[in-house]
Amino acid sequence: MILITGINGEMGNALIKKLSKLGKREFVGLDIRPVNAEIESYLHKVYIGDIKNKDLIKQIFLENKITVVYHLAAILSTKAESIPFLSHQINVDGFLNLMSSIQESNELIQFFFASSIAVYCVNEENSSNITEDQFCNPNNMYGCNKLYCEKLGTYFSRYAESINNLDFRSIRFSGIISANTLPQGGTSDYAPEMIHMASQNKNYTCFVNSDSCIPFMVMPDAIDAIISIMNADKKSLSRDVYHIQAFTPTVEDIYKKITSYFPSFKLDYDVNIQRQALIDSWPSNLNQKAAQNDWGWAPKYNFNRAFDDYLIPKIIDYYKSKR
Repeated sequence: MILITGINGEMGNALIKKLSKLGKREFVGLDIRPVNAEIESYLHKVYIGDIKNKDLIKQIFLENKITVVYHLAAILSTKAESIPFLSHQINVDGFLNLMSSIQESNELIQFFFASSIAVYCVNEENSSNITEDQFCNPNNMYGCNKLYCEKLGTYFSRYAESINNLDFRSIRFSGIISANTLPQGGTSDYAPEMIHMASQNKNYTCFVNSDSCIPFMVMPDAIDAIISIMNADKKSLSRDVYHIQAFTPTVEDIYKKITSYFPSFKLDYDVNIQRQALIDSWPSNLNQKAAQNDWGWAPKYNFNRAFDDYLIPKIIDYYKSKR
């Protein structure tokens, strides 16, 4: 059985569809909200509840022969800043609940953890071509939560005497743009929000300035990356945690690209100081040699392909279907 936490999220949605196309069948989904009707048919069993509920997590493992976990449930970066203690409970205690149930399981469990470039804190002088081991000193609750869970995952899988059945793997994602869903509570949300607003013939007020620049990728590349790292031979992996990106546009770059399709689209700015500070502290370019060499990471979509072949046509079709 494959357990996916946060099944209703944009990544959970896309992942279960892709895994199903690849022939995977027996999925167990966990989310705090009733499951989206769009993915309900893919699921063997659904649990509606809180990742903080240790008894619920134990129940899931007792009732199902879980051998693979994709842990996607989380409070994202911007929302985490407004509710830091609850963020810690969901992002860290929820992770530990899974580790506790894995410890009690008789199965060898492969575990994927979705992490983030929010674990970094850099400045303009050192923001380019950084490796996974540099500048891991987060200045935000979400980044602290993610980095701690990465460290715990490595500890439990490599060093803890009490757990000998865990194969832990993780990716620090840059901003992810999906054509099908809008994220909620993330600091990189300005990019997908701009595209979705333009597609609905609406204007957009951006919460960061025009020069803001962090790495992005589109959802299909993110899902392919998860599948690639999970399919890799453990012996070929030189580390437990990798970071990846596909393209690094400024807000102005995104705006110019959108207006090539939607000339009437207008972009205004109302900079949120807190969110701007987070964006400014994240790297603009990542050294991806570890992911490229160890499990063959190579995005299919660069900046132009992302818009021309995926985002714009898919989003236009999506909103046409809603009319």
